[in-house]
Amino acid sequence: MTNEAHSAAPGWYPSPDGSMRYWDGSQWLDLPAPPQPNAGPPRWKSLIQKPIAWGIAALLAVVAVAGIAWKVSHDAEIEAQVAAAEAAASAAAQREADRIAAEKAEEERRAEAERSVRRVSVTQIEASIKQMAEKHANSSIIDGPILSVSCSPVGGGSIDDLTEMTTIFECFAATKDNGDGTMSGYKYNATMNWSTGSFTYGFGAP
Repeated sequence: MTNEAHSAAPGWYPSPDGSMRYWDGSQWLDLPAPPQPNAGPPRWKSLIQKPIAWGIAALLAVVAVAGIAWKVSHDAEIEAQVAAAEAAASAAAQREADRIAAEKAEEERRAEAERSVRRVSVTQIEASIKQMAEKHANSSIIDGPILSVSCSPVGGGSIDDLTEMTTIFECFAATKDNGDGTMSGYKYNATMNWSTGSFTYGFGAP
């Protein structure tokens, strides 16, 4: 055992007033204190800064959630507007299609009514020619009796072609059944003016 006191190692040590002093191993030296490392803000500042940081983070989170909610709501509104516009366009297109279909149906109805009128007119022509043929047979201009009369458009015409305003008919007054599916007789003609609804007719081929 030795009575020699153990001295502290040389170095800088804190003094009671909070500054730093240098001990050389045997005595304190009056040296200027070395610069202190940045120890960060005081604890009270840290205690204040943390809640502020938490508050900012919370605020940013709220803003982010609000932004996401707004975007979802905005996108849903845009989708609803697009869907409504598409539905309106589809409804308008359907109404137009219905209108066109109704006009077409009405046009076809009128066309069929006109064709019916023309078919009736042909039977009137045939009846008139039969009367003429019977007069001719009674006058011995042709042989009788008149069995039937039929009229057909010449030149590939058709009474169903409503663009044709004038139709020429070749009519046949049958006077004899040949027994083989054919008939013998005489030709007549007729011209129908569909615009006026009047016709002319006569003896002989058109």
